[in-house]
Amino acid sequence: MPVPRVLVGDSSKAMLAFLEILLESQFDVVGALTDGEGLVAVAKEQAPDLVVLDFSLSFLDGLAIARRLQEARPDCKVVFFTSHEDFAYAHAAFDVGAKGYLVKQLTVDLGHYLGRVLGGERVCCPESLWDQIQRERGQ
Repeated sequence: MPVPRVLVGDSSKAMLAFLEILLESQFDVVGALTDGEGLVAVAKEQAPDLVVLDFSLSFLDGLAIARRLQEARPDCKVVFFTSHEDFAYAHAAFDVGAKGYLVKQLTVDLGHYLGRVLGGERVCCPESLWDQIQRERGQ
């Protein structure tokens, strides 16, 4: 079974380095960028299976990047990995097609959640944000 290809985007170079180290045992990290335009270009070129994305990147915000990724690579799954533990952010992320919304300080096992997304699940940590979204949608 091929190793899943992951692209990461975050405004912090330190966080990118941490994510690369954290994910390299389970995934092929094909790029780690702080620049939104660059992230979209690398996604087009490298065809990752998954993009792990923060809300704040230089030049483009995370939602704009997620939209562009969905247009450029509709088969690529987007997971927001952010410090924003906020319903509005989570709701907006899922509205643009994200398959996951994970709050950095609450996500204990990032690889586990990413594996679930690659398996076809939609994930949210904390789950209370997803429950709130579901209630709002009447589901």
